[in-house]
Amino acid sequence: MSSILMKTGRWAGILAGASLGFAVAASSCVFEGSADVGPTPAPTPPPPIPPPTVTPGTLTLRWMVDETTDPNTCFMGNAAALDIVLTTSGGQFAGEYQAPCTDFATNISPLVPGNYDGRAQLIDPYGNPRTTIVTIHPFTIVDSTVLVIDLDFPASSFL
Repeated sequence: MSSILMKTGRWAGILAGASLGFAVAASSCVFEGSADVGPTPAPTPPPPIPPPTVTPGTLTLRWMVDETTDPNTCFMGNAAALDIVLTTSGGQFAGEYQAPCTDFATNISPLVPGNYDGRAQLIDPYGNPRTTIVTIHPFTIVDSTVLVIDLDFPASSFL
């Protein structure tokens, strides 16, 4: 082999090797790391406070007819049921309820906590009044409580 060929072949090998090394270096990924994480993020605000839950209360009405709870007084007065109408302290209708006269007690629930008043009257089997109206004085329903109110229909209240 001639020395020119050998020199050319050697240079070709060196040149090819250098080109391959450059190509590998150019295509490789470079990663730079840093301990600097940037500014401290603002703390996450706490979640909003949910609105308080309102738990309805109960009104228990107990009544007597002429100061007794004898079912015969209902029969003698032809009073089949107690009719109750409730209103809010602002005068808005809050409901009408009925219970058999001979039960002498009824629970009205659920009632949203707040201020109420109302009226009660004994009625016959056809819904006609048997007594004058008895006022249920203002009262307050509180969360999850039972309020008991007593009423009496004296003999003089019968129509």
